[in-house]
This record gives sequence, C-alpha cells and structure tokens, in this order.
Amino acid sequence: MADNLDDEWWVDENNHDKSVSESEGKEKVKISKSKKEGKVSLDSEKKKKGAKRTAEVGDGKEPVKKKKKVSKNEKKKERKRITDESPETLTRPGMPEDVRALMTKVLKDKVKDGLLEDCLLDSENDFYPCNTEALAPKDYLASILTKWKQAIKKSFFMKKTGSPCLLIVTSSAIRAVELNRQIKDFLDSRCKVAKLFAKHLKVEEQVKFLSKTNCQVGIGTPGRLLLLIRQGALQLESLMTVCNV
Repeated sequence: MADNLDDEWWVDENNHDKSVSESEGKEKVKISKSKKEGKVSLDSEKKKKGAKRTAEVGDGKEPVKKKKKVSKNEKKKERKRITDESPETLTRPGMPEDVRALMTKVLKDKVKDGLLEDCLLDSENDFYPCNTEALAPKDYLASILTKWKQAIKKSFFMKKTGSPCLLIVTSSAIRAVELNRQIKDFLDSRCKVAKLFAKHLKVEEQVKFLSKTNCQVGIGTPGRLLLLIRQGALQLESLMTVCNV
C-alpha cells in the first residue's frame, strides 16, 4: 500500500522531537534540583557539625574535656592503705607531735590563727606515755588509768546513757573484737561495753543501744565513731580518756 501524501508527516516528527527534548529538559531540571537539594542538605549537616564543634571547643581553640565520673570502687582504690606504708612507719609508736600535726592540718582552714593553738592538745599534759614496753592491753590500761575506779563509780551514779568514760579507737573491726576480749580483766564486772564498729552491727542497732544503756566503755573504728557522734547518739560528756591500744 502507498502512503497517504495528504498527511503532514513532517509535522508529527517535529512534535515528537519537541516532546523528547521537553522530557529530557524536565529530567535535567529534576536532576539539577535534586543536586541542589543534596547540596543544601550537605551544607546543613556541615553547619550542624560545625556548631557542635564550636560548642565543644568553646571560646578557645582547645576542646573542652568532660570530667569522668569516678565510681566508689575507683575511689577505694585511690585511698592510701596501711599495707602501702613501710614496716618502719608501722612499727614506730605514735607521738604527741603526730597528733598535733594532724589536728593542725584539719583545723587550719576552719579555725582562726589566734584560736588554733588553744584547740591543739598539750604535748606534756594531754597525752599518756606510749606502750614502749609492749604490755598487754589490760596491763597498759591499768598503768595509765590510775583513777579508773573513781570514774566508773561516778558513771554508775549519774546513769548517763550513751556517754562512756573510756573510748578506745581501733584500726579495724577485727582489732576491736580482739581488744574487747583482752580488756575484760581490767574492767569491772558491772561495766558495759558499747561495740561501735561496722562488723555485723547496724547503725540503727548501735543508736538504740546507746540511747538505752549506761555504758562505761566504747570501742570502735574511726568512721563509725564519727558517724554516731554527729548523729548525737554517742555523747562525750563523761569522757575521760581516748585511747588507741
């Protein structure tokens, strides 16, 4: 069959070419828009990262270091232990100068210079002699506490609860248990001992015991003694001697 020459076939080809070019142009526009959007998103991300960096860096050039939280176990590891001390330091008896130096270190920032000397203990009159002869605890207490019987008689008469006459400070709960057994012969049979350490004893139980008991002796570790004093459970009105046997 022959083609119909009446149809304007060249016009259709031109229209087809135009439609193809228009579709290609639209696709190019879409691609360019997507590229621009991609650039905008990348620029926004860069700006956010830059803002974070400036916030971390601050005004200076060096980055700000965040403080790490120290756990309780790490704090315990940082503490100085008795085993870290040399044998010479551990075997050397404590002297009045050591106590005065420790008190000065603790009180110098809390007390005025004029009053600091009045707060410190007197090296000659406020200290008992050291146990240089390595006496047993009961024998050592008998040698230094010459007025012990008078003190406990007064305590029995006053019936003051939670206020011991003798306070023995130990380095550990195990040492406190040992001393409690070793000084029984020195104490009167009527004397009551307050066990003020953390081994198997709760603070609430110790507070209850001190509030109801007229005790003549208190024996415990520094941390627990300080806690009970701050709570008002351990009274110091009748205290005659603080001893570290």
